[in-house]
Amino acid sequence: MSGEAAAADGGARRAELVEEIRRRRKEFEAAGDRAEELRTLPLDTVAALRDMGLFWLKTPAELGGTPLPPVDFCDVIEELAYTDVSTAWAAMIGAGCCGLAGGWLPEAGARRMFTPGTAGTAGTADRGLPVVAGQLAPRGTGKPVDGGYVVTGRWGFSSGILHADWLIGAFTAEGADGGDGGAADTGFGAMVVFTVPKSDAEVIDNWYVAGLQGTGSLDFKVDELFVPREQTYSLGAAAVRGGDLFRLGMPAFVSNEVPPLCVGLARRALDDMTELATRTARFPGGPTVSERAVFHKELGRAETRVRAARLVHRDAMQACWETARAGSTPPEDQQLAVTTASIFAVETCADVVTDLFRYGGGRVLALSSPIQRHLRNVLAARQHLALSEENYEAAGRYLIRSSASRQA
Repeated sequence: MSGEAAAADGGARRAELVEEIRRRRKEFEAAGDRAEELRTLPLDTVAALRDMGLFWLKTPAELGGTPLPPVDFCDVIEELAYTDVSTAWAAMIGAGCCGLAGGWLPEAGARRMFTPGTAGTAGTADRGLPVVAGQLAPRGTGKPVDGGYVVTGRWGFSSGILHADWLIGAFTAEGADGGDGGAADTGFGAMVVFTVPKSDAEVIDNWYVAGLQGTGSLDFKVDELFVPREQTYSLGAAAVRGGDLFRLGMPAFVSNEVPPLCVGLARRALDDMTELATRTARFPGGPTVSERAVFHKELGRAETRVRAARLVHRDAMQACWETARAGSTPPEDQQLAVTTASIFAVETCADVVTDLFRYGGGRVLALSSPIQRHLRNVLAARQHLALSEENYEAAGRYLIRSSASRQA
């Protein structure tokens, strides 16, 4: 399929999914309420996400996925987050984790995970595809042995783990090559990514938190578990399948996840606060908040800030995508541009929601108020590992090096 044909196909798929999300808005909103109580997404909502194929929007087509171009994926996640953040978070993390496994694992490991009826894929006969949860922080160690590694460790923030079939994590290799023959030194040492069936790990029910309560982001651990080499790869290695999308490399491949989610959340907070302002007065007999000039100014400024955050992120994401489509992995300056744009987009959305919150008065403190949930969720999303301000530091160092090179 040509690049133009693939883009058109992705655009049609995006439009179909956005329309389906809008059609199911009340259903997903109700799921978000239930998820807050359950601390994870309801199983019927998980089934709906499976039916829509939302967990496999970053899975290589040769493994059965329907991968979307990065900005089209942003559209889907943004729309879903506008409807309900817990639902969007589950879809976002599931898609990203499946994509990492599908794009980077060696052939034997990928086929084991993504072939119906193989170990670890119980419950996925509807599509023959697994749901994957986990994180890539190096929370464990791996001792090299014949045919693989013996892995021990504990990994947190494994969103969606209760409805996942497989788990993904990372460990520091003890003086060993990575899964493809050479683990990259990431600053943590040589890091290797691994996947295991969930049944091989212990899931730890510790998700009692202030924000993103409905995302089921529990811990898991393994102790002296043998992981075959084909279920591993070196973090930083090139993808082995998947075409243009997987040529983005890291971190660009995962940089279209949390930012559009926070943009969708902020847009919903804007709309919810605007509606609340028409029936809220800070003092008895006083003007409603919607009648006050200070709120008019805040609302107009907030709208502009969210649009700016959305555009600066998508501009950086599109630049990386054009490079990938041209046959190259985006270089350091483009990778830094997309990571810093991601931080900027999320922190801007967090600031907007925080500023709007104070106009709601004491009533928005109630757990029944959607405004307090928006605030809790956006502040929790801001803590995501990929959004560390160390990325700003890396961009600053790059600018200093570039300036020095030009002056030399």
